[in-house]
Amino acid sequence: MPDELNTKALFKTHYVVWRILGMLPPKKDRTLYWMYSAVFNISITIGYPLHLIVGLFASNNAYEFFQNMAINLTCAFCTMKTIAIWWRFDKVDIMFEIIQRQDDRVRTQEEMSFLRKMVHPPTKRIILTFTILCSIIAVSSESTVLFNGLMGNWTLMHKGYFPFDIFKSTRNYIIAHLYQIIGLSYMILQNVVNDTFAPAHLCLLRGQVQMLNIRIGKIGHDSNKGSAENNQELLECIKVHKDLLEYHHQLEEIISVYMFFQIMVGAFNMCIILVFIILFVKDIFTLLYYTFYFIGVIFELLPGCYYGTLLEDEFHELTYALFTCNWPEQDVEFRKNLRIIAEHTTRRVYVTAWLFRVNNNAFILACKNAYALFALVMNIK
Repeated sequence: MPDELNTKALFKTHYVVWRILGMLPPKKDRTLYWMYSAVFNISITIGYPLHLIVGLFASNNAYEFFQNMAINLTCAFCTMKTIAIWWRFDKVDIMFEIIQRQDDRVRTQEEMSFLRKMVHPPTKRIILTFTILCSIIAVSSESTVLFNGLMGNWTLMHKGYFPFDIFKSTRNYIIAHLYQIIGLSYMILQNVVNDTFAPAHLCLLRGQVQMLNIRIGKIGHDSNKGSAENNQELLECIKVHKDLLEYHHQLEEIISVYMFFQIMVGAFNMCIILVFIILFVKDIFTLLYYTFYFIGVIFELLPGCYYGTLLEDEFHELTYALFTCNWPEQDVEFRKNLRIIAEHTTRRVYVTAWLFRVNNNAFILACKNAYALFALVMNIK
């Protein structure tokens, strides 16, 4: 085939950011790179959430508490997600090896077009949309600080602990402000790769299963192919199915822990942001910042849950796809192989996050919990 697929290139952003974040050492100068990684990850990945947490305990009123609670949860949880992915980074390599095998198995122009038109674009949109959203949140946060400063109230983006008086001199304020800008930028990069990792791979896996269903359904309908060739196609589909189950397993191993906390923390975060917007926000820049922040919290959950549901449905359709092929006219060996894979496809396949399935029901549960907490806070305020 003249064209070649490179599905791994869809995740180029992830690899670039992982290199910046100190998670992906180059082949050369590895010692220098690990020194760079240690400095940045100790000072920002661990240090930035800690300085916000200490600052939260130093809050003097409800305004400061609610203002800083959301960013505290987001940054602390971002660190946890980064460590969770880094801890199982070897599984990421296994996933991309499987993706490469799937690319190598594409034989027809029709399958090539299906992947490029129906599977790759949604994966790209997930990464691009969240990157733009995070950039807007960062810009609106800095704009809020500048607006309030020009109005005569210079503060930091978020209340945090520093071992010096930040308002004693202009130099101290600039140092503190730069640390928060750099730290927030670093956290945003982490969030981009962390929060698009699960939905992008669920979207891609769903597309691969969908293509497998189409491929299976066509077996036996080409009169130019004999029984032996049809049986070979079925065996190849069985190998693909086995690979996709392994892909599913490796993905679940990586995301199950942090998706569980994402569902739980997401509800609390949505509640905190809504309370702050309704009770405390007075200027347009702060309103815009927390509105986009709220959308960002939703986007952390919704795409993953949405594509988790679609993935469940596509795996469920495998059984029906098997019996849309022209199996009655095939030989005994074909029917035997068909029966074996049919027995495996009857088991429901879904992605779990400990107590939850990663699907639309989990997102609805998070929204319900957020509303319940919001109603409780508003009643006791």
